[in-house]
Amino acid sequence: MPPWTDLVEVHWAPRVEAYVTPVAPDLVGVAVLGPAGADLDAALATLPELADRLAGASPVGAVRGAGPMRVRSRARTVGRVRLVGDASGYVDALTGEGLRVGFAQARAAVAHLDDPAGYERAWVRATRDVRWLTSGLVAAATSPLRGRVVPAAARAPALYGAVVERLAR
Repeated sequence: MPPWTDLVEVHWAPRVEAYVTPVAPDLVGVAVLGPAGADLDAALATLPELADRLAGASPVGAVRGAGPMRVRSRARTVGRVRLVGDASGYVDALTGEGLRVGFAQARAAVAHLDDPAGYERAWVRATRDVRWLTSGLVAAATSPLRGRVVPAAARAPALYGAVVERLAR
C-alpha cells in the first residue's frame, strides 16, 4: 500500500510497539517489536489505529523475526583495523539512522587510521545521539513506567522533539 506519510511512525501498545516506515511509493515497512513468540496479527490487534490503516493491505513477503538487537563491542580498534557500522556495535535499529551513522564512522575511521584513541573519541561523537535516543526508547519500552511515558510523549511531541534535537548536538 502507498505510505500515508513521509515520516516514520511509532505506535505503542501495552506489550508491543510498531514502527511504520515509508519504503517506496507503493510500499510501507512495518516492524513490530514485542515479547518472544509474539504473533503479528495479535500484536496488530492491540494497535487498532494501525490495524485499521493496514486493513486490506497485502504483505509482500513473509513475516520475519530476529533479536535481541543490541550488539556491544569493547573496542572499535585493533592495530590499523577500525570497525564501522553494525560491526562497531549498536543498540537497536529503531531509528533507521544506520547508514548515516555508518558513513560518519567511516569518515572518522579514515581520518584516524594512525590514531586509534582518536577514532574511539570520534566514534563516540558520531554515535552519541542515536545511542542515547535509542537507549532511551528501549528503556521506556521495557520500563514499568511505559504506560505513563507513551501518553506523555503523545501529549507533548514538541518536548520529545526538543529532547531529540538536544541529543543530536
